[in-house]
Amino acid sequence: MAEQSTIELASETLSGDLRDVLLTHIRSMETPWSKMSERLQNDKIYAMEKAATDIVRRAVHMIAADQRDVIEVNVAKFTVADKIKMEVIGNVTTPNIEQLADNRGRAAMLIFVSPADYFGQRDEAKGEPDQPDLPIDDEDGEGDGEADADTADLPDPGSAPVAEAAE
Repeated sequence: MAEQSTIELASETLSGDLRDVLLTHIRSMETPWSKMSERLQNDKIYAMEKAATDIVRRAVHMIAADQRDVIEVNVAKFTVADKIKMEVIGNVTTPNIEQLADNRGRAAMLIFVSPADYFGQRDEAKGEPDQPDLPIDDEDGEGDGEADADTADLPDPGSAPVAEAAE
């Protein structure tokens, strides 16, 4: 891979590289997860999501390139006549310019790959609330925790004797 980064990925060690990045985040935790505030948990979740996204982006490019020289570009426009002619847009970097100069006139393959196709998740990760919800249920152990305002404090009509009016 031409791009130098703090996370060097190799196809032979991809799962170990991912594990090491996540372990770095876990080892940096000075407080156990259950003792962290919801805000700190969410900050840690954000950091790990960013690391996972970065690793997936690099892994997709590494696998698609299969140890070939690549330049990441976007197709800007194309025309179809006897042949297809297209215009691509890429970042102006020294490695990109050198690769284009070194490969002028050579055949190339256009591979459409988007790391965003792999950024899905099973469920959203969330920190645990600092204050858990109170378990307010009705007698059956079910309900939304709200008492009916009209009958909440009234006795059952058949269970208590009615006081007779004093004469």
